[in-house]
Order: sequence, then structure tokens, then C-alpha cells
Amino acid sequence: MWCSVGNLATRLIQAACAAAIIAMGTFLPTGALAHATLISSTPAANETLDRPPAEIELHFNEPVRVLRATATDGRGVNQELNAAASGSAVRLRFANSDISGTAIVSYRVESEDGHPIGGALLFHVGAATAGLPVAVGERADPFLPIAIWLAHTATVLLLAFVVGGAVFDRWLARGRGPAGVATALLPGSALLAAGLYLQGLDETGDGLVFAGAEPFRIALQGNAAICAGLFFLSFLAVILPFAGVKIAGRILAVVALMLAASSFTFSGHCSVADPRWLARVAIFLHSATLLFWIGSLLPLWQLCRTPLKLRPLESFSRNIPFAFIMMIVAGFVLAVVELPALGQILSSLYGRILVVKIMFVAALCVLAAYNRFWLTGATLAGDAVARRRLRRSILFEVILAVAIIGAAGLWRFAGPDQAEAAEVSAMASVHLHADEVMAQLELEAGSNGSANIHVAVMAADFGALDPRQVVLRLKNPGSAIEPMKFQLTRAPEGGWEASGLPVRDPNGWLADLEVLIDDFHSVHLEGSLSE
Repeated sequence: MWCSVGNLATRLIQAACAAAIIAMGTFLPTGALAHATLISSTPAANETLDRPPAEIELHFNEPVRVLRATATDGRGVNQELNAAASGSAVRLRFANSDISGTAIVSYRVESEDGHPIGGALLFHVGAATAGLPVAVGERADPFLPIAIWLAHTATVLLLAFVVGGAVFDRWLARGRGPAGVATALLPGSALLAAGLYLQGLDETGDGLVFAGAEPFRIALQGNAAICAGLFFLSFLAVILPFAGVKIAGRILAVVALMLAASSFTFSGHCSVADPRWLARVAIFLHSATLLFWIGSLLPLWQLCRTPLKLRPLESFSRNIPFAFIMMIVAGFVLAVVELPALGQILSSLYGRILVVKIMFVAALCVLAAYNRFWLTGATLAGDAVARRRLRRSILFEVILAVAIIGAAGLWRFAGPDQAEAAEVSAMASVHLHADEVMAQLELEAGSNGSANIHVAVMAADFGALDPRQVVLRLKNPGSAIEPMKFQLTRAPEGGWEASGLPVRDPNGWLADLEVLIDDFHSVHLEGSLSE
């Protein structure tokens, strides 16, 4: 009887995982979305001034740290700006106030959750410049977000196997810690160093390149250094020489778990969600239980090789429901805090990643119930077939653990979108084409040197197409200006539009038009505005 139920459970889990993995593949990070949002600025976007401003004020929706700020005026002169941040307000001062014409102020800041964002502000001093000059800058590297995601996922998994494994072994298996735990210090240190370096590269916007020690210096000034430090201390706590003493070993294992779980409260946009005390408590509990559960899997898998060492399995089976319930409840609280409206689940990248993670967790719940109610009892009773099935099932749990951690890591790139204050301008007519969708972009001159854009979207066979959402991203790879993003609205006469864009000369500008066909399917159309 239980064999047929087990086969059915296995098929259901395989189907759920296959669907979730396919969905997860659509969310691979290609660039970080903004987490802090620019609310207002002085001068305002596209404002015309009689004289150069004494300073520029930027107001965000949360505290930020300035990483870089530059300005280019109508003559093409580029200069670094003196920056000072106080909470959510940033003040920028010109080193040389002799500016005229159209000025573009490009900034890059780090939000309180540790994620760097960029943007630009355009205004005019005197008359608007006929042609908008730009300064030479760096090309964005699409591989950096993927490298950050891989390093983060690998670090969390190693931390779980080392620290969570130590808690399992010293409290449930009555041992001294997982074998070879000391050897994990070297790869753990390497992963932490790599994570800090990649964070520094992300903050500077340099892409995936070797930039000397500068990325380390920048990353060590933010919350990433606190997270890495707590991770490293948790590694050290489980390999101290006296950790092999029974009582000391148990205490140090719990301390290591608390240090590791605490590190997650200093990063991620959930850590700055309101109310913060609730969000951070939920993050701590969710992380601690997740690390313990994942860390217990490999020791259990090893113990199930022989019927002589199954007592820890009984202890784990008796205690894991409490930890599992705590993990689910804390995760639910985090989802509610970050995504208060259910209607936002499918309309935001955060919500769609949440759906994928829930699919993995649902598969895990089915597998956990199958293990506990059909396999554990039979294994403890000496059934060799059940023990082999349980060992295979635990290995499948490890795969699910990797998938869950990987999905959670994608949230770094899924903060709330920033409504860009900067705008773009030019006269151009561009046709973009893909296998499923094509679009016609028309840029027309607007008031005060700005431009308006109208986008007609249609199917590849010229048939009608009614997308859910259209987003335009503009960047100039040869410019020091940060990429800009615009949420298009439906035009009364049909199509999609936006106004007040500040690019007069389309040369050098690249457009990325994202067309959301339905909740789970979007198409990117890319091309140059000067085509």
C-alpha cells in the first residue's frame, strides 16, 4: 500500500519541481532592479533655472549611502560632485559651478538593504542645449548579477551544511560535529571574500572585472561587511578546539546558528520593511530553522547507510515538525510584510519569485510527510527497503534545499521598482522585432527640450496584441549616465506612451522594451535609438 502511495508522491513531487524549475529559469538575474526610490529632487526633473544651483538635493524613500555622483553640462564638461548623505536626503555640490545649458546629474547610491541603485536627474541652466553631450563611462556587465547570485547561493548552502550540521550532530546525534567541518573554513572564507568583492563591483558599477583592492574597500563600508563577518564568526564557532567537549560543543553550535541567522537581518529588502522589529525577528527565525533543517540532511543521509545508527533519525523526526512550522510561519510573515496586497503577487517580480519558492516548499512538504509517515517508522523497524527509499528521498530533499536557497537569492534583484526622476529626449522612429512580438517606437520633440514617446505593440504576424505592461529602459554604454527606466501608460488613442523624456540626440542610446504578455511571460525587444 505505502509503495503505491510513495510512487504517487514521487511523481507529484517531480512534476511540481519540474514546473518550478522551468518558472525559476525565467527569473535568472540579468540586472538589479532598484530598491530605494527617488521621491523628489531640487531642482526638479527638467526644470529650467536662471543660474546654477548652489547644491542639488535628492530625497529617497529610505536612507542611502552615496557611492558616486557626476555631472555633465551642456558643453560636455564632466565633473565629480561632492556628496553628503543624511538619512534619506542627499546633497550634491559642484566642484566647479560654472555650468550652463542642459545638465545631467548621474548618481549611484546604496540603499539601506545593501543594494546599489543608479539614476539620473536632468535640468537646464539658462537655455536648453540643442544637442545633449555625454561623457565616456563604463559598459554595464550582465554577468555580474549572475556571479553575485551564484556566490550568495553557494555561501548560504555551505553555511547551512556546516553550522546546521553541527547543531544536528551535537544535539541529536550526540557527536562532535560533522566530519571534516574544519576543512570548510577555507572554501567558506574564499566564498565570503568573493561575495564582498562582487558586492564592491556592484556598488561601483564596474561590471565583472578585476579592479584591484578598491571593491573590497567600498564593500567593507556597508552592511555586506557585517554579514560576512557574522558568517565567518559562525564558521569559527563550530571549529574551535574545545568545541569537541560535549557541553561546550552544544553551546557553540547554538551560538554559531544564532550568528549565522543574525547576519540575514542586515541584508535584503525584507530587513528594512515596516514594522522592522517584526521583519527582522521573522528573518532571524526563518533563517535559523532553514539552516538547521538543510544542515541536518547530509548527516541523516550518511546515517541511513547502516541500520545500526538510526537513533538520530528518531530524534530528528520527533523535533523537526516544530522547526518546520516555525520556518513556514516566519516565511509567511515576511511575505505579508513585504507584499501586503495579495493582488501584487503576480504583478511584481518579488511575488512571482515567491510563487516559485512556494512551489518548491509545497514539494518539500509532500516529501517530508512521505518520509515521516511512510518511511521513518518502517526504517526504524528494520525494513531495509524503506531505509534505501528514505536515503534516496533525503537526497531529493537536498536538491529541493538548493532550489529553495537559489530562489530566495533571486529576491536580491526583485525590490520595488524605482520611478525614475530622470528623463530622455530625441527625434527617432525605431522598429524592434522578436519572434513573438514587434514594436514601433516613435519619439517626438516635447516642450522645453524634452521628448515624448509612443509605442505600438503588435504580434509578429501584425495581429493585435494587448500586453499587460510595457516598460522602457534606456542606457548609453559610452556614457557616465546611469541606465534609466520608464513605466509606459496606455495612450487614449491606443498603444503606450510616456512624456518628458530627456534625450535629444539618439546616437549611442540603446532601448530595451519589456512587453509583459501575461503574468508569467514577458518578451524583451532591444535595439538602438539611432537605427
